[in-house]
Amino acid sequence: MSNPLVDIFSQVPSERVYIQNEIESLTYGDIKCSITQFSEDYAYLAGKNCALVAHSRFEIAKFLPLIASVANKVFLQPKCLKEEVQNEFYGKSNIEYVINVTRSSIYTTKVSDISHLQEVEQEWLLSTSGTTGTPKLVSYNITSLMKTSKKDVTKGSHFRWGLCYDLNRFAGLQVYLQAIASGSPLTITESSDELPDSVKLFVDNNVTCISATPSFWRKVLMTKGSERLELKRITLGGEISDQTVLSSLKKHYERSHIVHIYASTEAGVGFSVKDGLEGFPADFVGPSKLSSVELKIADSILWIKSDRAASAILNGSITIDDDGFVNTGDIVEIKHGRILFIGRDSGAINVGGNKVIPEEIEAVLNSHPRVIQSQVFGKKNAVLGMLVSAEVINEKAVELDDQKALKKELITFCKDKLDSFKIPAMIKFVEEIAVNESGKIERKR
Repeated sequence: MSNPLVDIFSQVPSERVYIQNEIESLTYGDIKCSITQFSEDYAYLAGKNCALVAHSRFEIAKFLPLIASVANKVFLQPKCLKEEVQNEFYGKSNIEYVINVTRSSIYTTKVSDISHLQEVEQEWLLSTSGTTGTPKLVSYNITSLMKTSKKDVTKGSHFRWGLCYDLNRFAGLQVYLQAIASGSPLTITESSDELPDSVKLFVDNNVTCISATPSFWRKVLMTKGSERLELKRITLGGEISDQTVLSSLKKHYERSHIVHIYASTEAGVGFSVKDGLEGFPADFVGPSKLSSVELKIADSILWIKSDRAASAILNGSITIDDDGFVNTGDIVEIKHGRILFIGRDSGAINVGGNKVIPEEIEAVLNSHPRVIQSQVFGKKNAVLGMLVSAEVINEKAVELDDQKALKKELITFCKDKLDSFKIPAMIKFVEEIAVNESGKIERKR
């Protein structure tokens, strides 16, 4: 059975760079040769269900085409899976071999025997981040995963992608597949890299396209040397792209094309917004407004139906109505002909019986001219159950004498825009706000 991913390598000029980091560079020709050699050396993996475990993004990118050329299932296993979740996933997806790769070696471990009765389409398995509970395990076919990828190898030579996500997450895999679909070079940073080093690597390798979360982009804008990036395309996803971050990116990278994308591991790539405004046009909602995607809003929650969604949920569950719409869990509101994202329903804070959405308050704080980034969370309180608390990164160091004044200024700023129960009771100035492996703010619980 033909494999669309492997087939692309035969269409790209062999001398073109495939992946690179600060110490290593591989061409598409290198991978073509490696695929042939791998199929001979690891013939016993042909048609098997395999979990790929690697400790770096570069290693995954290096070995993934090789494993995909022979395997029946490919599970891109996250590094952070708990052992009990890992074993449950292996059982639900009938994993037969675990493949551990490092820069210098590859190890295979047989974990089960499965009878394969007939040849089936290859499956790609992905885990959700599990930020609000046990992670889910979903299955895709490669055609669905690459449905929105631009497949022009000639034009692809003019673009150079940079990878800021983990490759075993949906967002990272989308960047990777887009680079391959167009035969473009992909510069890979690691999650352990310091941001100034990542930015320098992108500059040195003339990266022109970067996809990242709004949280990551806010950090980039604060990083020395980021003004040297010559970006043609900026993509945001994974979190709410508010007007502050969109406008800031446009100001710093005037010649770039800025797009924010709505996607999830379960629902796949939903839609993209290209007009530079937060949210999306209200006329996206309803039948046939978007190609292959249909949206509706019920009780302020966005629902989506798409032919790009996961083909199966192997572990965990999602809510699907009788018409095939998936409950995204995203709270939205209609304002001036625009659908605006408010936040995640699952992340609400209960303040004296009132539902408070952290992202709504963060958007207000982030719009203040002296705020770079913020994080809002609930802090236990004997009377109200929870109090709204915020951590804030400001544009420059705040002297101790100025902290009280700035806190008052921010609270007054919030009073003009938020209900009283949503106003932060406590504000703390910090130098950094942690993000998880998906590049999203690491929510406090």
